Amino acid sequence: MNVRDAILGGLFLAAGAALSLGAAALPPGAGELPGPGFFPGTIAGIIVLLACAQLYSAFRDRAGAGPAIGDIRGVGAAAGLLFVYLLLWGTGWFALRTAVYLLLLLRFFGQGWKPAAAVSITIAAAVTLAFQYGLRVSLE
Repeated sequence: MNVRDAILGGLFLAAGAALSLGAAALPPGAGELPGPGFFPGTIAGIIVLLACAQLYSAFRDRAGAGPAIGDIRGVGAAAGLLFVYLLLWGTGWFALRTAVYLLLLLRFFGQGWKPAAAVSITIAAAVTLAFQYGLRVSLE
């Protein structure tokens, strides 16, 4: 059994279940239109399916061991960066905050400055345009 994959699969399974419960608590749609819980419910279902595949793979793997020290530090640093990003939610522009977060995260995982900047700016701009203008949902 691969302990690291089993732990991650279990965490994602719990997150998917929590998201599914949250989506089920939202009001239903009107007529044939999907309600506000449709997309979160769909995403929750996908997360649960992927978590089950991860757990299956983890329990099938005979060579796995516990996480290495370097892996734990990397996960901790990435989680800390995400925590800071979430603490800053609501401060400043979403697009700028997200681009900086993605840039730092990609740099942390070894990407060069130019590719990391290109990817982070592209993703932040695409998400902002999709939500602000496509869905008319304020991200600020």
